[in-house]
Amino acid sequence: MALPKTSSNSYRVSTAGFTLIEMLVVVAVIGILSSVLLNALGPAKEKAKDSRIFQEVNQVRSLAETFYDGDYDALESLPKTNILNPNLKALADDIALQGGELTIRKSVPALNYIAYSHLNAELGTSEIPLTNYYCVDSLGRSGVTTADLSGRTSCPF
Repeated sequence: MALPKTSSNSYRVSTAGFTLIEMLVVVAVIGILSSVLLNALGPAKEKAKDSRIFQEVNQVRSLAETFYDGDYDALESLPKTNILNPNLKALADDIALQGGELTIRKSVPALNYIAYSHLNAELGTSEIPLTNYYCVDSLGRSGVTTADLSGRTSCPF
């Protein structure tokens, strides 16, 4: 398509549209805004993973109660590499995918149990971080704690 001639016999340059520099500036601004947005969504992602761990540990409690026949001998103690029950293995694997680790400990005799996992969100300062755990037990207690759960067979609340 030929450009229209002006009276001085030169061609007129069309100024409609955007220049390459204007388009690059727009793309750069969009890139900066999207990176700011992704950084702001980081904590929400960790909370979503923790919420999933809550649900999975609660399902472990439901599964443990189906094993109860006067004691919890049929409930496997975790962590271990070879989990025999496929339902318990699926729950433990999903908790691991979310960044946690399922631990199940039984009393001797196996009349009580505790099931817990560490969470992604940490409390405290960067110098002294506190690890959060979500804990359920055979007494019906559940909740988040920063207490040391090693050696316990019930939640500390």
